[in-house]
Amino acid sequence: MESIPFIHSNQAFTIVYDDDLAFTEVRAILDHLLDHDAFSIDSQETKPRYIISVEKESFNVWVYETDVIIQRL
Repeated sequence: MESIPFIHSNQAFTIVYDDDLAFTEVRAILDHLLDHDAFSIDSQETKPRYIISVEKESFNVWVYETDVIIQRL
């Protein structure tokens, strides 16, 4: 797995992935997570994993603090 720092919506994240991702996919995933308040402590304790569809692809996404682990399904 590889990781990259990523700034989106004036916030810094670390994206961890094992398959090539397009920037549009990463931005759409982060938008979804931000819309669902996935970076709050309460959300991370109750729902650490998300299945997110972007265009015709689906991803397993785990959130820990500002680390985002993305796996293509």
